[in-house]
Amino acid sequence: MYTNEDKVNIGSSIEQIIELLMKMNSEYANLTSKVQSLENRLAAVSVLIDINEYMGNILSFSDIISYLKDVIAGVLGLDCKIYTPAEIAVLDLNPVYLTSSELYLPDITASSEKLFGYGSGCLGIINLSKRGHIYGYLVIHHKIPDMINEDKKALLQLIKSQICIYFENADLFSKVRDSAERDGLTGLYNRLFLSQLLDDWKNKMSDINGAIILDIDNFKAINDKYGHLNGDNVINMLVQVIRDATVNLPVLAIRYGGEEFLLLTRGMETGDMLSVAENIRSGFNSLKFQESGLSVSVGVSVLGQSCKVIDYMELIHTADSALYTAKKIGKNRVVLSEKDSQLFDNVSFDITKYLSKYNRFNTAGGIYRINFNSARLLSTDEYGRLKRCIASCFREYDNIYDSVSLAFVILSDNEIPLALMTDKIQKALMLAEFDFLSFDMFSHSDAYREIMLHSERVAAISTSLAEAYGLSEEECCRVRLAAANHDVGKLYIDPGILNKPGKLTQEEFGQVKMHAFYSYQYAQSRENLKEVADYILYHHECIDGSGYFGKKDIPVYSQIIMVADIFDALTENRCYRKAYTRNEAIEIMEKERYKFDKGIFDLLKQMHKYI
Repeated sequence: MYTNEDKVNIGSSIEQIIELLMKMNSEYANLTSKVQSLENRLAAVSVLIDINEYMGNILSFSDIISYLKDVIAGVLGLDCKIYTPAEIAVLDLNPVYLTSSELYLPDITASSEKLFGYGSGCLGIINLSKRGHIYGYLVIHHKIPDMINEDKKALLQLIKSQICIYFENADLFSKVRDSAERDGLTGLYNRLFLSQLLDDWKNKMSDINGAIILDIDNFKAINDKYGHLNGDNVINMLVQVIRDATVNLPVLAIRYGGEEFLLLTRGMETGDMLSVAENIRSGFNSLKFQESGLSVSVGVSVLGQSCKVIDYMELIHTADSALYTAKKIGKNRVVLSEKDSQLFDNVSFDITKYLSKYNRFNTAGGIYRINFNSARLLSTDEYGRLKRCIASCFREYDNIYDSVSLAFVILSDNEIPLALMTDKIQKALMLAEFDFLSFDMFSHSDAYREIMLHSERVAAISTSLAEAYGLSEEECCRVRLAAANHDVGKLYIDPGILNKPGKLTQEEFGQVKMHAFYSYQYAQSRENLKEVADYILYHHECIDGSGYFGKKDIPVYSQIIMVADIFDALTENRCYRKAYTRNEAIEIMEKERYKFDKGIFDLLKQMHKYI
């Protein structure tokens, strides 16, 4: 039997054991709580890692918001909305809900007003800001009160910190991208932006239906006479006119070139597009300039109407062709591409008239290398991809001018100076008293025919380069005149040397080099060529001083002719080699690009497939 003392001891031991068990139970509960807390933190870290792995590469606000909604709904079981500061302002909320960095309302059922569209349950409002910049407000909701506990609040706080970093990155990226896609002078979109549109045209251009291209007429005169700063001011004045004419209209304005602008319209009617174009033209004309020759020419194209093919590059090309037409028929006007065919009839009449008038030059084989009838057929209702309709017609008109230009200069009253005859022909005429020979007789000379055809091609290429370079119409005419006569001095050179299939001796090459000087002398002897004589003289000079005469300070006209001359020479058959393709010619010239003006050569690379 247990004594009373034993019973007391046993009871005391039991009490101690119970206390120990209670203490152990308390410690176990604490450990369980800590484990749960650690598990929650581990889960939170896991969520943050998942968020960072995915969202670390997202630089779009919309994508960040979309993913954030999925995370909060999936991990926390809460509805989620994100409001921008502008959207919050429209809601006209009581400021008390927005003053804290975060605000949790355990039960909004009793509220007299709906908050963010919710009338019951619990709500959280979290300010998403970093470095003093508010990106928006994260609003979370559960339809049951008191469902946003401390663990969820802690996780939301961690998510908020990460999200603000992503928003900041997206904001910086947006600013950098916007800066890259904007023209520094005008603030309009630039060619990079256009390239990105065209690369993703299915998503970004599906509603584009028209193109307006406009260009400042005679703009180079401003830069030459008043300096580039004043030229920039003129460009910005035009940009303001464009902004005024397109305000609240679905138009993307792009700086397409130096003084050339492209407007892409979204769903506009043809009449509205023409009104915009005319408003820009007349608005610019209403400005006061010291240089009275400034105006704007505009080309307009409508997808599926004036542009027969549903293709956005073709849409832009068609508008560009209409602009070219506007330039050629007098400038300072708006031309809709579909009216090209009406203009074609007038132009073709002029061309036919000149073909008839100068038919006697055909014996040289220079004019009828142009298939005018093919150009007519292309202009009726073809797609315009190859030569683009009316622009091609006008360029053919220019080429015809170039074809006869050399003949105009060499001939006076149907006569050719005997000094230009080869020795063989001169000796045959020694016994005669004539100082001149009829053109119809001499035009059968292979030497003359090759010089004329080559000069025609170089004149056409030079004119295209001069126009793209931004020279005025008068300057382009001078370039064309000089180019058409740059090789007339070769008529002084023995054809045997010019047509020699093998390598020239040093003496022979010295004679060939003299043709530039002979051409210069001839130009000086002609009243209508004196002003371009220097440009003819230096057409074989390189900017590094490695040309015929070692001159470095070369007139820009001569540099244009030199580039055109080399390109044509490479792409034509010669007695000592076959012609290179256009791409091969560019590759060859690329290896010696240090000899050319960078701007002119870059233009040739851009245009070489079409000129």
